[in-house]
Amino acid sequence: MNPLILYSIIFAVFVASVGAAYASGVLDPVIEKIAKYMLKAKAEAEAKGLQKEGLKEGQSLLQDELSGGKEASDVGDKLGL
Repeated sequence: MNPLILYSIIFAVFVASVGAAYASGVLDPVIEKIAKYMLKAKAEAEAKGLQKEGLKEGQSLLQDELSGGKEASDVGDKLGL
């Protein structure tokens, strides 16, 4: 038997069995776990991005808006720092 035909048959049986399991609801717990994992990863990435953005905003706040930050930058400019 030609290997290409054999692999095609095996693939077709696999796809049909996964489709039947999905249609009958057997894969619902697996899909739920995958969705939770993906949403958790997305939330963690978003939290890290917001944290980095907050750190940048906090640093600019300290450097720009506080009088000590302005004085420090003035002194640094005078000293060439």
